[in-house]
Amino acid sequence: MNGGTLLAGIPSNPDHLDGALSATTEGWEILEATNDGLMTFRRAGGGAGSQVVPDLAKALPKITDGGLVYTFHVRPGVRFSPPVSRAVRPSDVKWSIERILKINSPNVSWYTGIVGATAYEAGKAASVPGIVANDTAMTVSFHLTKPDGTFLEYLALPPAFVYPAGTPARDVSTLSQYRVATGPYMISSYTPSQQVMLTRNPNFHAWPNTPDGHLAGIKITVGVTPEQAVNETADGQLDWYFLNPPPDRLAQIERQYPKQLQKGATGEIEYFSMNERKYPFNKLAVRQAVNYASNRRAMLKLEGGQGDISENVIPPSFGSAYQKHTFYPYDPAKAKQLIQQAGVAGAHVTVWVLNTEPYPNVAQYMASVLNSLGMVASVKVVDASVYWDLIATEKNDPQIAYNNWSQDFPEGEDFIDTQLNGEGIVNVGNNNQSNVNIPAYNKLIDKARQMPLGNARNALWAKLDADYMRTNAPWVVFMNAARYKFVSARLHGLVFNGTYYDLFPSMWLSQ
Repeated sequence: MNGGTLLAGIPSNPDHLDGALSATTEGWEILEATNDGLMTFRRAGGGAGSQVVPDLAKALPKITDGGLVYTFHVRPGVRFSPPVSRAVRPSDVKWSIERILKINSPNVSWYTGIVGATAYEAGKAASVPGIVANDTAMTVSFHLTKPDGTFLEYLALPPAFVYPAGTPARDVSTLSQYRVATGPYMISSYTPSQQVMLTRNPNFHAWPNTPDGHLAGIKITVGVTPEQAVNETADGQLDWYFLNPPPDRLAQIERQYPKQLQKGATGEIEYFSMNERKYPFNKLAVRQAVNYASNRRAMLKLEGGQGDISENVIPPSFGSAYQKHTFYPYDPAKAKQLIQQAGVAGAHVTVWVLNTEPYPNVAQYMASVLNSLGMVASVKVVDASVYWDLIATEKNDPQIAYNNWSQDFPEGEDFIDTQLNGEGIVNVGNNNQSNVNIPAYNKLIDKARQMPLGNARNALWAKLDADYMRTNAPWVVFMNAARYKFVSARLHGLVFNGTYYDLFPSMWLSQ
């Protein structure tokens, strides 16, 4: 059960192997096996994997001052991997969070709610006074500017993984002397465009919520295409791949290798955003009509069937925050009636989409829906390397655009607040691409953010999910994407924890 090297493949370099900078599932999947934060998401399958539990912290924090102060006791005896090989200290935690603010991290916004963080980020302070580390008492306290029930989740994410004090505020992905681990594995070598090699961390000893691994090593070959991965897995040359199989190979795999294909729910939805500032989608009746006229089953089929039909903003893996609703059954007649009431027949509409398959096919389908309603629709296909930046820039402001959103953390805030709160509309990097701005809903979002994690907060997210789609209809949500893994016959112990990744430490190889 123990030993052996997992042969893995990845299509391109992970964005970063530095927790402060990584912002992709591929980077986070690797780092989850090598590093730790004060908190973690429970290393378990399904919805249990969305629960936040202590990691480098001995226990859940003491929360005082009306939710403004979080005090943690750091677990003694956890040691960094070579070449550092010393125990983790509270001052390392402080340094690591300050490093996020100094390194121009894409994840910095999660930590600017700490007192003094904004001034430190701007270079106006020598440290962050809101982080108080005491290496003698083994405690670290965070003082927040306002209550934020999501703060524990921010501390469980890879950007908050703890590195030794003194780690420079620059990308250490290829700098082995600074690429230091606390988890069961360490990145022993990384040659960009060629290979990432993970081996056992000799200083690791398991502790609660952070189990040991079974594999002796993980060899990740860079540049393996999805098609190549299927062929090599079938031939026994590859054990595991970072991405789903190509949609056109899925039926064959299910037929020939049913025991080697696993499916799991993900925290990702796919949808078309309709811009409420642009004609004709500035009319509620039009947005509702497009929802009624969209055959979600047909759209799922165009995506290769890799998911489940959904109309919800929040994915089903989010526990009680997900309350399934079906406000828009397929009803072309009702859709045409709404369009007639809105008086938008003949409106010219451009559907934006990235050039990655199968998304252009789904956009062509959406154009056909708009044409069937009496509008004049065309499709604008944009290179994937610039698509997301372009549709998030106000000067472009597409009328309607293909979108998907994959969770940053498994909680309703990441979907409702990030994408639908009108207070977050900006000119560049705008995640609220429908430009929906409902003051009453904005206030409810702000209220939910300050609530502690749990059922009451989840109930408010579920209410907002339903209210937005029923009364405003900013999107045509059509599917919750599924994760499919085609693995070798010798790979066992596959656990997808419902947040981001398969858990490398759970995997083992039959000999």
